[in-house]
Amino acid sequence: MRTRWSVIALVVSLLVGAASQRARAQSASVQAQSLFDEGRKLLADGKLGQACAAFESSQKLDPAVTTLLNLADCREQNHQLATAWGAFVEANRMAKASNNAKLSRVATNHAQKLEPRLSKLAIMVPAENQVPGLEVLRDQEPVNAAAWNHTLPIDGGTYTISARAPGRAPWSTTRTIKLESDAVTITVPLLGEATSVASSGGAPGAKPAKPRVAGPSGGALGVEAGGARSRDPVPAAPVRSSHVRVMPLLIGGGSVVLGGVAIGFLVSGNRLYDRAKAAGPGPGEALRRSANTRRYLAEGFGVAALGCAGAAVYLYVSGRDDARSDATAIAPLASPQLTGLAVVGTW
Repeated sequence: MRTRWSVIALVVSLLVGAASQRARAQSASVQAQSLFDEGRKLLADGKLGQACAAFESSQKLDPAVTTLLNLADCREQNHQLATAWGAFVEANRMAKASNNAKLSRVATNHAQKLEPRLSKLAIMVPAENQVPGLEVLRDQEPVNAAAWNHTLPIDGGTYTISARAPGRAPWSTTRTIKLESDAVTITVPLLGEATSVASSGGAPGAKPAKPRVAGPSGGALGVEAGGARSRDPVPAAPVRSSHVRVMPLLIGGGSVVLGGVAIGFLVSGNRLYDRAKAAGPGPGEALRRSANTRRYLAEGFGVAALGCAGAAVYLYVSGRDDARSDATAIAPLASPQLTGLAVVGTW
C-alpha cells in the first residue's frame, strides 16, 4: 500500500509542477508590472512612503534598471538621501552590465549630485575596546565589524547605537542625525564587567513540592511509598479505523474542485484576451499578458484535475477490499506558488 500511495503522489506532483512552473514565472512579471504602475500613480499623488514600497516590491519580483531608478527617485523625494544614493549607484552597475549607456549616465549624474548632500555616521570602536564577542547594533540591527571606524552615508533620523558582549555590561546611546550634510561620530567605550546576582530558587528551608503526574482524566496518578506506581491501569487509547474507499471519494472531489477552478481561469483569460484585442497592440499589452497568465493557470489546474481523477479510479479499483487503522486525509492545495494535493497520514 505504501508503494501505491508514493507512486500516486509522485505522478500528481510531476503533472502539476510542470504546468505551474511556467505560470509562476509569468505571474511574477505581471505582478511586478502592476506594482510598478501603482508606484507611479502613488508618486504622482504625493504618497511617497507607499510609492517607495510599491517600487521596492516590484524590483524584488522582477529586477529592472528602470524600476530601480524610479525607486531611487522616490527615496530622494522622501528625504532618504543615503538610500537613494545607494540605489542610483546600483542602477548604474545594472545599466553597465546590460550595456545601456543612457541609463548608466542618468544614474551616475543623480548619484554625483546627491553625494555632497549626504549625512554620515562614524561608529568608532578603538582596538583596546574590542573585547571578545563584542557586538555593535544600530536600532537592533547588527553593524558589521568591517564598517567600524569608517564614515559611511546614512539617512537622517534618530538612531540608538548599542554594544554588548558576554560577561560585560551593555551600553547604548541615542543620537539624531540631520536629513542633509550632517556628520556624527560615536565612540563605543570599553564595556565594564557585568554584575552577577545569585538567587535561590525559593524561600530558605522550603521543601520542593512532590511532583504530580497528570492522569487520564486530568487528575493525578497516585505514587505509593518506595516509588511504586498505582495499580490502576491506564486505559489504552481507542484505535480509529477508516475505510479505504474514503480515499477515492476525497481525491475525486478534489478533481472536481480543481476542474472548476481551471474552467474559471480559462473563461476569465478568454474574456481578458478579447478585451486586449479590442484595446489594440499598445494599451492591450498588459491585458494580453494577464490573459496568458490565467490560461497557463487553467492549464495547470486542468492537468491536476485529470491526475486526481485517474488516481481516484485507480484506488477504487485496486483497493476496494483494503482497510487501514491509520488516519489519512487528502485535500486539494492551490496557491500562487504551488498547485496540487496535500496528503497527510502514514502508509
